[in-house]
Amino acid sequence: MAQHITRFFQIGARSLRESPKGPQSVPRPNSPGDGRRGPVDVTLLTVVGCLVSIGLVTVYSASAFDLYFSRGPDAQFHFFHRQAQGALLGALALLVASRVDYDLYRRHVYLILAAAFFLLCLTHVPGIGITWNGAARWIQLGPMRLQPAEFAKIAFVVFLAYSVSKKGQAMSRFAEAFISHAIVLAPFVFVLLLQPDLGSAVILCVLAGLLVFIGGARWSFLIGFGAAGLLLVTTAIQGASYRMDRVEAWLDPWAEAGTRGYQLVNSYVAFAQGGLTGTGFGEGSGRMGFVPELLNDFVAASIAEEFGLLGIVTLIVLYIVFVWRGTTIALRARDAFGTYLAFGLTALIALQALVNLGVVTGTLPTKGLTLPFVSYGRTSLILLLFAVGILINIGQANPNLHEERRAAREQARREQALRAKEGRVEDRRRAKRRRAAEGP
Repeated sequence: MAQHITRFFQIGARSLRESPKGPQSVPRPNSPGDGRRGPVDVTLLTVVGCLVSIGLVTVYSASAFDLYFSRGPDAQFHFFHRQAQGALLGALALLVASRVDYDLYRRHVYLILAAAFFLLCLTHVPGIGITWNGAARWIQLGPMRLQPAEFAKIAFVVFLAYSVSKKGQAMSRFAEAFISHAIVLAPFVFVLLLQPDLGSAVILCVLAGLLVFIGGARWSFLIGFGAAGLLLVTTAIQGASYRMDRVEAWLDPWAEAGTRGYQLVNSYVAFAQGGLTGTGFGEGSGRMGFVPELLNDFVAASIAEEFGLLGIVTLIVLYIVFVWRGTTIALRARDAFGTYLAFGLTALIALQALVNLGVVTGTLPTKGLTLPFVSYGRTSLILLLFAVGILINIGQANPNLHEERRAAREQARREQALRAKEGRVEDRRRAKRRRAAEGP
């Protein structure tokens, strides 16, 4: 199965790396900024809208009970209002990104990368960086509290798309495929581990390996890169006692259900209580504080309890459809940069969803990665919707493709009508010959 999947991605990108010059050597149906745009991917927008709506409903359900009794009736909508603000700002960011030609990011890739790294470093500056639960992952800029790691992920995808598309066939060489990208990746991973944010560091490494492999790197290079990444993760886990506690709690959460395994055990309980159809909106026990981080990392537990297995399956189907549309946009992009950028953004969202759902179900150790579009967090929601806007722009940037598909359908209908007409003529001829053979 894995071989078929990787083969699919490599075939889709093969034509885009035939020349070492990268995207400049690939003919473009239309040049950037020529005003021609294809239709909006309505399916993608619908899926994202559904995920954001599920997030708003779940954020309210998971927070209203506690806020009502701790802060008063007027406070029950606090987190809902903040998430709704993020959704509105995100919708604006999506609109802007869908109207700006994605080639702009290629031209300013190093400026974007430098800005992302600078913002990451600000998390360690006193007075700007904010530490919460022992992690320095946020910065305060005016009234907004931002998490630079979310922007860094998108910025790094832009860099990878630019670099892989530019190198072309040179990606088959070790230095071009891994050394050049590792030099850029290492500072980001280092700063993320200082926060500490192992989850985001792992996501960056996986994205780098995925895009480099799709770009034409050899299997042997990828295995070596994976081994190095596994060694790094193992060292990071063993070097921090709280990470080891998480791994031990994941291996046997019931052994210490009241302490280290409390969060995962209560997530299991939420899934079990939800059954097939759930307990109903606002009726889950998790909202009473039994499941820590219910608004963020474990928001899927609230969905499972209140909407049951059907709710979780619906959520998974929405992410699968999102991956399908993102992959389709990537394979139909007008140039190599667009292809790798769409692949990278789709993979970024898919990986975070996969890890989050894996954590909530106990498939993976507990890690602080939110569920895209659903978990509470304005910075994450705004930037993810901005990424969706980039995907839409990539999909619209090849209007000739839609014209060719329409022409192909019309040609197929004409050919089918002609074959039907020829068949009727032949039937009449056979009938006439049969009557002539039978005689008067």
